[in-house]
Amino acid sequence: MSKTIADAENIYARAAKFELEKDWNNAFKLYLQAADAFLHLSRTADPKYRNNAATALKRAEKIKQHRHLAPISTDHFSHRKSSLFYPAFHSQEEFSHQRQSHPPRDLSHPRRPTDAVPAASLASLALLPSDIIQNIVNDCSVCASIAVCIQHHLRFKSNLLSTLSSSGDGRYELKVLINGDFRRVIIDDRLPFDHNNKLLGISTGGKNQLWPSFVEKAYMKLMGGYDFLGSNSAIDLHVLTGWIPEHIDLRSASFERERTWSRIMAGFPRGDCMMTVGTNDKTALNIHSVKLLPSHDYAVTGIKETDDERWVTLLDSRICSPEFLDMRWDDICASFEGLYISWNPSLFGSCVTFHGSWQPENSEDLPRASTHHLRLNYQKSADPTHQKSSSDTNPTGIDTSPTSNTGANTTSNEHSNSNSTETETEIWILLTRHLRDTHRTSEYIAINVQEDDMVLGDPEHVALKSNYTNSTHVLSRIKTSQFQTQTSGSLSLLACYDGQFEEVGFTVTAFAASSDVVLSWDTRVPPARLDGQIEGALTNRTAGGNCTHPTYMVNPQYHLRVHSASTSTSIDKRPSTSTGIDKRPSTSVDIQNNKTQVTLTAQSTRDISLNVTAVWSQGERISELSQKEVVAHSGPYTYGHARVAADLAPGDYTVVLSAFEPDQTGKFTLKVESPSQFEIKAIPQEGAGMYVKTVRGEWDSMTAAGGPSQNRYHRNPVYEVTIPSASEFGARLQLLARAPGVSTNLSLFPSSSANLQRCIASSGPYSDALSGVDIPKRSICPGKYYLVPSTYHAGVHAQFRVIVYSTVSGIEVVLRSS
Repeated sequence: MSKTIADAENIYARAAKFELEKDWNNAFKLYLQAADAFLHLSRTADPKYRNNAATALKRAEKIKQHRHLAPISTDHFSHRKSSLFYPAFHSQEEFSHQRQSHPPRDLSHPRRPTDAVPAASLASLALLPSDIIQNIVNDCSVCASIAVCIQHHLRFKSNLLSTLSSSGDGRYELKVLINGDFRRVIIDDRLPFDHNNKLLGISTGGKNQLWPSFVEKAYMKLMGGYDFLGSNSAIDLHVLTGWIPEHIDLRSASFERERTWSRIMAGFPRGDCMMTVGTNDKTALNIHSVKLLPSHDYAVTGIKETDDERWVTLLDSRICSPEFLDMRWDDICASFEGLYISWNPSLFGSCVTFHGSWQPENSEDLPRASTHHLRLNYQKSADPTHQKSSSDTNPTGIDTSPTSNTGANTTSNEHSNSNSTETETEIWILLTRHLRDTHRTSEYIAINVQEDDMVLGDPEHVALKSNYTNSTHVLSRIKTSQFQTQTSGSLSLLACYDGQFEEVGFTVTAFAASSDVVLSWDTRVPPARLDGQIEGALTNRTAGGNCTHPTYMVNPQYHLRVHSASTSTSIDKRPSTSTGIDKRPSTSVDIQNNKTQVTLTAQSTRDISLNVTAVWSQGERISELSQKEVVAHSGPYTYGHARVAADLAPGDYTVVLSAFEPDQTGKFTLKVESPSQFEIKAIPQEGAGMYVKTVRGEWDSMTAAGGPSQNRYHRNPVYEVTIPSASEFGARLQLLARAPGVSTNLSLFPSSSANLQRCIASSGPYSDALSGVDIPKRSICPGKYYLVPSTYHAGVHAQFRVIVYSTVSGIEVVLRSS
């Protein structure tokens, strides 16, 4: 329930009382509650209360800086967090986002249609998709959207655009889905005409039907006017009909041509989806004597398969006499930029929605303010009321019933077999950014989804996903595999925002494709947590890329020490981990196994893809990942954010933050949260604080002598190292190009051992480690030494580099002459 002025003042007074009593925890918590209440009042009652909020925050910040405080829990499912800012459709209030919908400049004033065209009518004469004509106004996606709705109604009697109604007094209202709920947009009965009494927006030619024009006007008013920046039909149809928008980038490397065709062939003939296609701003092609326009949407009115070809029927509403164009599916994929699909939400057996907001403006904790973490639970239902008819279509392309039919002419390799119903299902996650100003162009969103309790995979299986988009909608589809071993599971969702505007609302909607899967949000209040934050940067010297690069070892690494939940002391033993779903109440501490949940969150700019990995290594710097040592990792690289939560036993870990490519550089923030005490600090780079000398060489036909067992070891390249005074010494050997299967070694000999018989330091057994091999740091006396790089097998021709570290200057490393 919203706080009144008296409530806010009372909370502030209680906070001040606790502060006088030196009860810092309660004072801090209540000052934050007072600031939140005053901020809410400043938006709904009087802006002057922003000053009160600032005062409360100032007191809270002062306490935080000078006192040791216990962590505070936050309930993201409270009414205050989930409230919406605009009245719903059933409310008596007019939609507060109302604004004037001005026609384009330099055109005549709007007028009533009957004044310009006496034959104009709102009567429901039968319209065809080809009756929709786009004129001067640049709203091709709206025209295409209305055309596909008309086509859908002709085939399935769906009445998808029947939400336009008249009040009888010259006003009309349109029911739209916007900002998380159905709402009303109210317009008058005037439309823009030119000086020849021709409509400037959508028209229906000689049929003179006006309802498409009023739908267009209402939508344009919602979007800020007839001069709005444009969208795509999937977004338009989500607003106008509530159908689920999916944008498929036909130019993406991850686009699956055959699977996509199978999906639309399963859904389109049954009316389960509507589609349009769009060109980019550079397209100017002639297909069968018809020119494709740049940045233009085309309605899809039909698809079919013949014996030897697949066809898509398009409609262009912009030309005076709209024409249909039949194109091959392969030509569609080659000529267009995007496929926009709208899916019927009634196909899904379960649906849940969450409303929240990002508040990044002036936030001191930008990672927390611009991200929102949710946990989605799913489980098989034994309730027959959740079972749908076997004739229902599943839009995922997976056969969810042994007797169901997912559409004609679908290839077997595009679908799971009937046993897939027992082992996997597909869940769709739709993130929608709420509209405040449609002319903003610098707001970006992303949704990262992964199985919350998946078994740790191979960290070398590197993947990249979740680009940011400036669209208001982004859809993620994920196949769950938990049903292979159990009847329930959970997904971890991270809704991300990149922008600088104040309090940006969003809605997350989850859909389960299988009719017997039930979804629910995990509404448990997270326990209070301690947190620590480190600011850092990926630079030319510290950006090593993913673990398939030999430079992975130079990435920023941190020593994380997790204390016992009961004794708060470190235990120096190899810890075990758990990422399984916890069926007990959320405590984040496994008392029986002495484990505690640790959450690692990294944030950077939206153009840097991140990963966070935790390794058991006594808190020491690692040179490369070993599968058996990885205790937690954030999965595929994701742009802007990476997050992982795992149950860790007390002990010492190494945390590695990396970008996907070595050339991705920029600032980042790494945050650690846990209910137990912990410490985290940066691990110095190899050779940090030491003088560095790098030499390059190669094994050629004369020097590729192999290891000692080849009896020609002394013919390898030999470097004479001169140490001017007592020093700490270390060295690393790396191949300049990756050569799988090539094992190397680096050894140090005193100069008195002319035949290289007495080794005093070595990198150990021959190894094909991607990061190379190294002689660990050790003390060394002044003098001359021989440093010998070698391969295990003779005859290996390759280039290499040797990096020598020393705590004294003046060290010399030169190749000894033969």
